[in-house]
This record gives sequence, structure tokens and C-alpha cells, in this order.
Amino acid sequence: MTQLEIYQLAKTKFERDFNPTETLQVLRHNISIFWSWGVSKMHNFENKALVLKVSGHHHKGFVFITLAWDDTYSVYIVSNKGEIQEEFKNVFFDELTEIIDNRIERIAEYTR
Repeated sequence: MTQLEIYQLAKTKFERDFNPTETLQVLRHNISIFWSWGVSKMHNFENKALVLKVSGHHHKGFVFITLAWDDTYSVYIVSNKGEIQEEFKNVFFDELTEIIDNRIERIAEYTR
């Protein structure tokens, strides 16, 4: 997907402005988990969507993160072809890393 195509898809999920830097701080709280996702690019689209290009064990593609009007996050797992494979709504900030990690990288046998 080109950056324009990513933007056009992300724009369909915009809800409200938020500070992507603060969201990245939450995601990077456990830096080893964040880097295990294989993040190669990050895009801030108008402070309404944070898009990560990832290469995890379970998912290679994109993760779109937006902030809903009720101050919860929405997370979209998007293929490299721009297909939304899964979405998570009403995600609180303290659940954000775990929701993303469970979907794109976590291997249960490694956490035992």
C-alpha cells in the first residue's frame, strides 16, 4: 500500500484528535514487546490515527490506532493489501499493548 492509500483507509476510521506521542509512550512502556512487533514505519495522520507498519509472528501488515469519542482506543489490524482483518473497540489505554501484542506477536509458549 502506498502512503496515500494508507491515509485514505485510516481517514475512514478517524474519530477525534489525540496525541500520538502519548500513545507511543504507552506502547513503548515495555520496549521489548514493542520492538518484537518489528515496527518499521510509524505514521501520524492529522493527530487522528497512528499507523504502525509491523512484521510480527502472527501478522505482517499494519496496525491502525484511533481514539474514540469516549476516550477509548480502536485498533484495526490491516493486511498489506488494505483489508481490515480484525478490529478491537473500547480498548482502554492500559489494555492497548496487550491487545496488539496478542494479535500480532505473542507466542504463549514463550511466556511460560
